[in-house]
Amino acid sequence: MKFLDGVNVTYIKKGEKSALSKILNELSKHETRLSFKPMNNEFYGEFRIEFYSPMEGFPTIKLTGLIVIDEPIEWLMTKDDQSAMAIEKIMHVVDTEILESDTSKPIPVVILEQSKVYAVVNEELTKDYSLNQLVNSALERLFEVYFDKEFIPDEYEIQIHSELTDYFV
Repeated sequence: MKFLDGVNVTYIKKGEKSALSKILNELSKHETRLSFKPMNNEFYGEFRIEFYSPMEGFPTIKLTGLIVIDEPIEWLMTKDDQSAMAIEKIMHVVDTEILESDTSKPIPVVILEQSKVYAVVNEELTKDYSLNQLVNSALERLFEVYFDKEFIPDEYEIQIHSELTDYFV
């Protein structure tokens, strides 16, 4: 896959914002070093969304694996395209996930890895999309696949912190 762009996104459901503000205000009144950060879910989320273009079709399985290399830093520095690494190099697969794919959608595949979302873009459907439209499509797909909920952009406050790239200009 080819990396296109990446953004940091924060969203909160409009009805939940005041409740979260009250909790944070109450915590700040006490002299404590405790911090509070809500878990990513359908009401609140802080994600890094990275957009990718498929090279040979949309991915269907995610593998997390371990490999053995004598000089790992030097070896990794020679790999411009880590997604092109040969699968024979994997010594042990520690996790697999069958990916839900729907090629009729602007974002056919999303992969959630802690607070990072890998969004695979259907370039035919998104060629005229703005960055905001792409983010909304990624969130719609994320909610559908991982939260089993419908994402309705008007019900959320969304902040997009984009990077300086020229892909979506």
